[in-house]
Amino acid sequence: MMSQPLLMTDPYRALGEHQPFMERLEHMYRVLREQYEGVHRFALALFDEEEQTVSSFMYESDEATPLLGYSLPLEQAPSLASLADSNSVRVVSDMRVFRQEQNLSDHSQALLSAGLRSSFTMPLRHGGQLLGFLFLNSKKADYFRPEMVAYCNLWAHLIEQLLVQERQGVAQIQALIRFATDISGRRSTETHSHVRRMALLARLIARGLQTSHRLSDDFIEYITLFAPMHDIGKVAISDAILHKPEKLSAEEFEEMRQHITIGRDIVDGALQAFALGDMEHSEMLRNIVMYHHEKMNGSGYLGCEGEQEIPLEARIVAVADILDALLNQRSYKPAWSMKRSLEELQQMADSQLDKDCVAVIVENQEKIIEIQRRYP
Repeated sequence: MMSQPLLMTDPYRALGEHQPFMERLEHMYRVLREQYEGVHRFALALFDEEEQTVSSFMYESDEATPLLGYSLPLEQAPSLASLADSNSVRVVSDMRVFRQEQNLSDHSQALLSAGLRSSFTMPLRHGGQLLGFLFLNSKKADYFRPEMVAYCNLWAHLIEQLLVQERQGVAQIQALIRFATDISGRRSTETHSHVRRMALLARLIARGLQTSHRLSDDFIEYITLFAPMHDIGKVAISDAILHKPEKLSAEEFEEMRQHITIGRDIVDGALQAFALGDMEHSEMLRNIVMYHHEKMNGSGYLGCEGEQEIPLEARIVAVADILDALLNQRSYKPAWSMKRSLEELQQMADSQLDKDCVAVIVENQEKIIEIQRRYP
């Protein structure tokens, strides 16, 4: 007697559905755990090509991550740097072997302290470019056997493709904004240095708030990506207004105010045109564009007031934007000194700007000076 066909659930079907990136990663980890329940931790660290740094991005585990907010230059992680240059995956049967090293890294120490014993590590790439690293860990020594490594290798490549797909969505938005800036003749106002400063200042503030505001690593990664896009709506504002050295008239100020709604429309149009409605943290991008001119006392463009009405990402970008404007030359002012700029921010703290964001700036003056030095 012939057996009847069996219908089995496709665990990867959800990957083709419209879900945010982080939800897809969580689903993928659940699928892996169903196959290998001894995988106790899954983590991604992303590589910043320009900064040459590796930073923690996300993790899935039954326990809290021991590496929240972790970032270091790739050259300071020689084993990862070596792996990045190879076409290999790395399997460590017992991570306690790292204790024999003269300088045990904070990364290894944290994982060992969390009781993790074996690891699987794979560099993630696209088109020859390093994107980051994928980590799997188990509390069992010698857990990643050869047949399991083959499965994890294929699984990791699926994660790699999800990461590529997500990054391409962000790149499409960034390309649209660069295109709109170019055709409007405003390239000179959105220089590479300004874009990098905005990204790094936003990341600096978000990192400083990470513990107190319980911010995830992926929140910080996306605010770093989106902060430079805050003024996209200015492509529709006339040069006479943008570069006017004197105070704007009431009519001119009203036109200037329109750039936030124009910017929001551009973002919404781009998300729809590129079918990116499920892009991770797309609402964060909308909030940054729409609310970065709001003030804590309600005196901003839209009259939003306080933490309840002004999203945190917009409050962070507002401080980064004002600091960058103070420290660098604008059509209406020369560059200010660090001392004068910080005094101005502190005067605006609480009444206009988020005081916690300003406090992070005040506490990290050396890092801000370094950002200014690298991107003048």
